[in-house]
Amino acid sequence: MDTRFKKTLNKFFMINIAKSLNHSITKSLFLRRGQMALMMVLTTLMFLLIMVPVIEKFVQNEGKWSMKSRKTGLAFNLAEAGVDRAYWKLIENSDNWDTIEGGGSIEGYANDKEYDDIEGGTYKINMSTGDGPKEIIIIGTGKDFSSKEYRAIKVVYSKAAIQAAIQAPIIEVEGNANIYWGPIMSLSTLDISGGANELFPRKYARAAITADGTYPDRDIVNDSTNKGPYANDVYTEWWSFNEPPGVPDILTPDTSYYAQLSQDQEAFTGEDLYHTDDWSINNLQDNVCTVDLGLGNGPEPKVRFITDDATFGGSKYFCGILIALGKITFNSGGKHPLGSISVVPPLEAWKEYQVNVVEHKGDSDSGAMSTWDFSCPGNTHPCSEPHGDTDKVDEYPGDSGYHTAAGCYNFRYGRDANCDGVFNDTGDTGGPVGRALSFKGYIYSGTEFTAGGTTKIHGAVAVGPGGDFDGGGCDIYYDDMLDIKMVNDNITRTSWYEVTPVEF
Repeated sequence: MDTRFKKTLNKFFMINIAKSLNHSITKSLFLRRGQMALMMVLTTLMFLLIMVPVIEKFVQNEGKWSMKSRKTGLAFNLAEAGVDRAYWKLIENSDNWDTIEGGGSIEGYANDKEYDDIEGGTYKINMSTGDGPKEIIIIGTGKDFSSKEYRAIKVVYSKAAIQAAIQAPIIEVEGNANIYWGPIMSLSTLDISGGANELFPRKYARAAITADGTYPDRDIVNDSTNKGPYANDVYTEWWSFNEPPGVPDILTPDTSYYAQLSQDQEAFTGEDLYHTDDWSINNLQDNVCTVDLGLGNGPEPKVRFITDDATFGGSKYFCGILIALGKITFNSGGKHPLGSISVVPPLEAWKEYQVNVVEHKGDSDSGAMSTWDFSCPGNTHPCSEPHGDTDKVDEYPGDSGYHTAAGCYNFRYGRDANCDGVFNDTGDTGGPVGRALSFKGYIYSGTEFTAGGTTKIHGAVAVGPGGDFDGGGCDIYYDDMLDIKMVNDNITRTSWYEVTPVEF
């Protein structure tokens, strides 16, 4: 066999071997792919066998959950409907509010009726007097017929009273003026300077809060970046640019009502109460604060009403309601003993003294004010100054301990243990001393209020639209119990939460 034949034969064998190998590999791959497909089919079937019962169970439960949610939602909506109905009943007329606030009841709103105006269930309503002054509690309870499910909502409404010691469109407090027991609220800017620039009381403004003196500007840029570490806790003194809770509108007294009441009281008493032009008087001394016209309304605050400007000078003390549609000016100081009276501060007066107390007025710490620590460990005195209210008494007028303002305070002498105006009792010593009052009650100026010298007021001051407050030396002690008839009484919701329902 020659060489050429051998090469041809070897080539033939190699080609056939390669074809055979290729056929085997192709067949193997085909078989493997088939096995993989079969495995995938089997896996899918197993998954479906496992999941179908689970999915079926989920669908069944989802239906139950949806029904449960619908039923629970219906009961809740019925409770809300009850609250809404009660609210509209309250604002229907002022008599309804007065009835509930006075401890009375209104038919259909005393858990005495089931309302069925919403398909699928009924609801009941109960209205009662609240825990605080000018508060009413509404509880709406809803029942779903199909599920017998109950839901109840409790809402507290407040008839907006006078919420601050000072309320004005623009406020400037300067000189030695100080505000006690209640906040300051401005509809625009608030500026404090001199001895009035203290870390009390709380300050609210819809624009900047500027300062000159011991303590710096509180906030002049609307970015809320400079409150420091105490921005979100009790150690907060100011709220600028209408940040929450915001500055409420100033309520306007019913000037028509009070103008007529002033004239009626003048005719009844013979006193000089109603004036149709400017009125200026010195040494006004009158400690009779109410007048009973004998019409069945009982004693009402004595009203001095001036259609223009009013100026009060000399040693004075008077009380009741003072309304002037123009500017009101107080000069000089109060009158002893008429104005040397004793009162108990508002229960929440302590809230004005969480950054500093009167006892340490003007005190400062090192570094920027935003880094100061106003707390007292264990709320116990002594601690570093300035600091908030502690367990020590007499840190501010009427202070009776930590977060307690129950001490009777006399505006001239200080602490009055028995609140009797007599200062020979045990415990009558202590507390800041002062001077006799110039006025006690509510003041409203249509354009501007200004007071200087040694003026001292117990009550509240409000200024009308576009006006301003300019207190150059007066002290104002807030009275939260003033009851004034307003044109724009605001009934506002102060709290809302779900409560455990009482079934019916």
